[in-house]
Amino acid sequence: MTSLVGRSCVDPRRRDGERGTALILALIFVIISAGIVLTGAMIERGNTDKTNTQFRVGAQAVQFARAGLTESISWFRRQNIQPVLAFEPIVDMTAVPPIIDTQELEVGIVREFRVRGRTWGRYEVWKRWDTDPDEERRVWRDQMRVHDVSMERRAGTSGTSWRLRSIGYVFEREDESLPFNQAPNNVIAMEVVEAEILRRKLQPPGNAAIALNRADWCRLTTNGRVEGTTIGVGVYYPRNTGTISNVGGSITGNPATATSTTALDLTPENIFGATFIDMRASADLVVTNIADFPRSLAENATIVVDTGAAVSFDRDHPLRGRGLVYVNGDCTIQAGSNSVFNGVLYVAGAFTMNAPAEIEGCVMATGRVTINGSGDRSTVRYGDAVLNALRQDVGQYRYLGAFRRMHARN
Repeated sequence: MTSLVGRSCVDPRRRDGERGTALILALIFVIISAGIVLTGAMIERGNTDKTNTQFRVGAQAVQFARAGLTESISWFRRQNIQPVLAFEPIVDMTAVPPIIDTQELEVGIVREFRVRGRTWGRYEVWKRWDTDPDEERRVWRDQMRVHDVSMERRAGTSGTSWRLRSIGYVFEREDESLPFNQAPNNVIAMEVVEAEILRRKLQPPGNAAIALNRADWCRLTTNGRVEGTTIGVGVYYPRNTGTISNVGGSITGNPATATSTTALDLTPENIFGATFIDMRASADLVVTNIADFPRSLAENATIVVDTGAAVSFDRDHPLRGRGLVYVNGDCTIQAGSNSVFNGVLYVAGAFTMNAPAEIEGCVMATGRVTINGSGDRSTVRYGDAVLNALRQDVGQYRYLGAFRRMHARN
C-alpha cells in the first residue's frame, strides 16, 4: 500500500481552477463597482448640467422680461400727451421716421430676437382690448395687461401711475411659419416680471420763492433776503394769517408778497402728485443718515432725506447741486455751510437758513421759516428757469420700487 503521509489530498489542478474563478469574480465585482460609480457620476453630472441650463435659460427669460419693461417705460415717456391715458402702441410706416412700436399690434409691445442658432428670445407687454374675439386670449390679457393704478395710488389724476407686466420667453424655433409657441417650435422657459411706474408733477403754489402756511410763521433777520422776480413773488401765504416778521431783511418781487384766499395745500399729493411713501419709493436716493448726503447732487436728482430726526446741513455736509430735495422733518442750514442749491427744497416741518447760503428755485415748508443773514447774506431766490428744467425730469415716468418676479413656467 502506498503511504499518503506528507501528501496533499487536494488535486493541484482543482486548486488552480478555483484561483482562476476567484480572479474572474473579482474582476466582475470591480467592473460592476466601477460601472455603478461611473453611472452615478454621469447622473450627477447630467442633473448638474440640467440645473445649470434651466438656471441660465430661466435667467435669460427674466432679463428678456425686464427688457420689455424698459421698452414700455420708454414708450410712456415718448408720448406727446402727458400723462398717458391709454397704452396703445402703434405701427405707422408713413411717419417720418416710421413708428414701429411693436411686432404684433393685437398684443401690445412685442419683440422677437435670435439668441443663437435655433434659440430665440421674446417679450410681450399686453395692452387692454375688452372686445378681443379670442376668449382664451382675452382671459390671459386681463391678467397680464398694462393697468392704470392712479386711483389706487391716490395720485388723483388718471394716467399718473401704471402697473406693467412683461412676459419673457426663451424658445426654440423649428418652423418660422408658425407661432413661437406652436409645435414643432418649443418654449423652453417663460418668466413674468412686474413693476409700477409713476409720473410725478411739480406744482409749487403761487410762483413764489417761499410758500408756507402762515405769514406769521415767516421771519427774516439782517441780510436775510427773499427775492422774487418779474414773474414770481417773494413770499406766498394764506390771507389773514398774521404778518411776516422782518428785522433787517428784505423781500422783493412782483409783488414782494402775495396771498391765497384759501389755506395752502402743501401736501406732497398736491405738490408732487404722489404720497410721501411713493416719493420715497421713486427717489433717486433715500438718505437715512445725513452723513450719506452727497457733496453735490447729480443733475435734477430727487433725494428724500428721512432720518427720523431733525436734519442739519453744515460745512461738512452742505446742500449743493441741482435737483429736488424732500426733507421729512425739521431742517436747518447751519451758519458757515456755504450751501448753494438750485431746485426745490420741500420741508415737512420747520426750516431755518443761516448765512452764507443761497437757494434758487423755491422753498416750501409746512412749519415755520426763518432766514438769517447776520454777518453774510442768506438768500432764497425764485427761479422759474430752474423749476422748468426740473419739471422736465420730475415729469418723466419712473419706476416705483423694485421689479417683482411673478411666476415662472417652463
